[in-house]
Amino acid sequence: MREYTLDTKALVMVQGSSKGTQPKYYDDGYWYKANSEGYEGLAEYLVSLVLKCSNIKDYVVYEPCKINGKSGCRSKTFLSKTESFISFERLHEVYEGGHLLDRVRVIPEPAERIQFVKQFVRDTVGIDCSEYLSQVLSLDMLTLNIDRHFNNLGVVIDNESGICRPAPVFDNGAALLSSWGRFNEETIEENIALVCGQPFCANLRRQALEAGIGLQIDYGRLETCLSQEPDSRALRVLDYQLEANRDIIPNFHLREECLEDEWEHNPKDTLLQREDEWEPEL
Repeated sequence: MREYTLDTKALVMVQGSSKGTQPKYYDDGYWYKANSEGYEGLAEYLVSLVLKCSNIKDYVVYEPCKINGKSGCRSKTFLSKTESFISFERLHEVYEGGHLLDRVRVIPEPAERIQFVKQFVRDTVGIDCSEYLSQVLSLDMLTLNIDRHFNNLGVVIDNESGICRPAPVFDNGAALLSSWGRFNEETIEENIALVCGQPFCANLRRQALEAGIGLQIDYGRLETCLSQEPDSRALRVLDYQLEANRDIIPNFHLREECLEDEWEHNPKDTLLQREDEWEPEL
C-alpha cells in the first residue's frame, strides 16, 4: 500500500457528506480521504472493483493508501479544467431555494420522490437522469451504502459550452458496513438489520426497485478479482450481498442472450411484494 505525505495547505473542507463537511486533501489532480469511522478507503476500493466488472462505465476509481500515516484512499479528479460539479442539492438551492431533501420528504411515496427529482433535473439542466439514478441506487442496494445523498448526486457542466452530463458514480465510503461504531453487532445479518438508506427511502432494495435495476455484473470476472483480495469484513459483506442479490442484479454476459426472457418472470412488482419490512420514511 502506497503512502502519501501531504501538507496541511492541501487540506480542503468539502460539503460531501449527509453529516456535514469532511476534511479531504487535494493535490496535483488527486483527492485524498483518510478513514474516520472504520474502513472507508477499503470500501471505496472494493466498490471500484464491482464497478470495474459492471455495465456502469462512468465511475471514479479509488486506490487504497496511507495518508500521513493513516489508512484511506485516493482518487483522480473527474473534472477537466473547464468543468464543474453541481450537486442536486446545489441545483435546488439555486433554482428553487431551500434544501432538496426537505422538499422530497413531504412526498409520500418513494417512486413519486424519485420522479420529482428526475423531473426537477430535466427542467433545470435539460438532462434525463433516469439511468444514472437507477445505476447508482442499484449499486447502493448491493453495497449497503448508507450515505447516498443529494450532495453526492449531481451533474457535471462544461463551463465553456454549457453542456451537462450526469456525474460519475463516486463517494461509496459508507458502503459495506464500513463504520465500526455504527455496525458493531456480531454477525453480518445483525448488522444489515441496522442499515438505513437514503435519500428516497430507508429500505435500499425498495429504493432501487422503484428506480429500476440499472446495474449488471459480470459475476465470473468479479469473483476472480475478489479472490485475490485478503480477507476482511468488507470483503465478507460484499460476498454476502452478491449472493443475496443475484435474483435482482442481472449477469452482465447473460443480458444479450437470455436475460430479457428471464427478467419477465421477475418483474419489479413481484419483487416489491417481498419487501415486508419497507419503511417509507427517510
